Amino acid sequence: MQMKMLIEFVERYLMRPKRLREAIQSVVRENDDLLRLLKEYEDNEVPTNLTWSEGDTWYGWTYSKSNNRYYFDDIGNESLMGLWEDQWKRESNTP
Repeated sequence: MQMKMLIEFVERYLMRPKRLREAIQSVVRENDDLLRLLKEYEDNEVPTNLTWSEGDTWYGWTYSKSNNRYYFDDIGNESLMGLWEDQWKRESNTP
């Protein structure tokens, strides 16, 4: 019975055309902002990277203008230095 009430709530409240339209517009704006930031990094003359931690794991990406390529580490690493070393190794192995 509770599941049916939840489904009715979602249908009536969350899936109204206005709410759905606003949600889609929000996602599109976020993607546009992300694409704009990535373009700024690509046009920048200095090496660019971003690192962050989630709990005990470090993740990151870097952009190499000389290789015109992004390097992502979505597997993660136990240390920040290990993350950077892995990224440098991947960049040096690229033709």
